[in-house]
Amino acid sequence: MEPHDVGGKLSDNAIENSAGNSNLTGANVPEMAGSEKDLVLEAALNKEKIQAATPGDAGISNNLTEALLTEMRDLSRKRLFFQKVATGCMAGILVLVFLVCVIIVPKAITTLSHINSVSVKAENSLDEIDVMTKGITSATDSLNELVSGNSASLTEAVTSLSQIDFDGLNQAIRDLQDAAGPMASLMKRFR
Repeated sequence: MEPHDVGGKLSDNAIENSAGNSNLTGANVPEMAGSEKDLVLEAALNKEKIQAATPGDAGISNNLTEALLTEMRDLSRKRLFFQKVATGCMAGILVLVFLVCVIIVPKAITTLSHINSVSVKAENSLDEIDVMTKGITSATDSLNELVSGNSASLTEAVTSLSQIDFDGLNQAIRDLQDAAGPMASLMKRFR
């Protein structure tokens, strides 16, 4: 059966029949998406129109089959190229993720553990500082109580020290030295 032009496009059955006439089985013909199939058909029709001047139905059928196979081969090569590019990109991303897992994640975990230990030490230090400030506050309160409770006695002591007659005390010390000096020399002789 020869391909028939229906509405400007070859029917799917005509393409399958052409592929069947050229000894291609369904396993040897790769599956094509709808838009790719349309592109292949349009290219084949354009080539068929160019070769329509050739007499004979067998020539048209062979030319159509060759055109279809050529277009399918070209599309398969393009698809293979882009699949290789996509595979390379995926391999690159996989290597990058692996390197991140191997290099950066352990360093990040170590850094986080150090940050955690430093924060625990800082918290302990802040607790100790709180205890120390409470101790200083209580010591200053105690000192204030001591000063306020003993202010009367301290005032009396300062007053009594200011009332001492230092001149008279100095004179009494000189008199004692004068009297005790000869007695001390006499005692040295008995020794």
